[in-house]
Amino acid sequence: MKKTLLFMAIVVAMQLQIQAQSTAVPNTDFEQFLVDFTTINGPVDGFILDSEAAAVTGILSISNTAPYNAINDFTGIEALTGITGLVITYNSAVTSLDVSANTNLTMLNTEGSSSLSSIVIGASNTTLSEFRIPGCPVGSLDLSGNTGLTVIDVRLTGLSTLDLSTNGALVSLACSFNSLTELDMRNGNNANVTAFDARSNTSLVNIFVDDCTAGYLTALPWQKDGTSSFVNDATGCPTLSIASETELAFDVYPNPAKNRIYVTSNLQESQIQVYDITGKLVLSKDLSFGKNAVDISAMAPGVYLARIFAGGKSQTKKLIIQ
Repeated sequence: MKKTLLFMAIVVAMQLQIQAQSTAVPNTDFEQFLVDFTTINGPVDGFILDSEAAAVTGILSISNTAPYNAINDFTGIEALTGITGLVITYNSAVTSLDVSANTNLTMLNTEGSSSLSSIVIGASNTTLSEFRIPGCPVGSLDLSGNTGLTVIDVRLTGLSTLDLSTNGALVSLACSFNSLTELDMRNGNNANVTAFDARSNTSLVNIFVDDCTAGYLTALPWQKDGTSSFVNDATGCPTLSIASETELAFDVYPNPAKNRIYVTSNLQESQIQVYDITGKLVLSKDLSFGKNAVDISAMAPGVYLARIFAGGKSQTKKLIIQ
């Protein structure tokens, strides 16, 4: 009896020791992915060995096909401290992602993850150079500590302000199709910018830049709305009159949608244009007063931007197609 108890105690102690050197991975599909596509060994039991996780390097690309596009919990990613890239695209289930422990990341791409509203990347992660989250409804971002960023793509993310004044390595910015009212690009590197697109931000009056008189601002790659102006500081901000959008009202439903949407408009003549996540126009239809049926059966599932134009005014809404 004593020998049996001693044996059981040893087994329990060994299990506890193994778990102490492991990280929990509560989502079975995520753990299965790690076992199938990395050097992490099974079995799939809710834990991965820290030593095996730390040995994983390179880019971890989570497939956007079932069941991996439905993973809603990436707990355990913190143990993969050696990965340099993370791609989680077109996942409609995940709502939050914390990669603050993945301090070797140079690239993060969560494009089209339409429910991902919280992304924690670590305030002092200076190795991150490429940050792409188009279509993720984060609403706000603080990238002030991520000074190594060279590429930022935050289209269709619901941002109202974006301060990039500390991102002195930045050469490419895509922030179109948002609700920006403030954009600060005074980071000392504007002369080296190779891509800049702040279009479709109808409330963005002033874009703060290093030198608003610089000739490079007047041509590609610098793109903005006609109602936006490049300025140096608040004292140099022009007073612009922006047409009121309150006279134009419309609704799009259902949202999310399949096969068909209905658009109600309060004007006799208007037009809806739908853009995909890359900014490509994929649908255009004239509308009349009241309820309009619009066929979307040919459009692939994803996040889109619906814009209504009428009488020189426009309004935008995010549209999700399932």
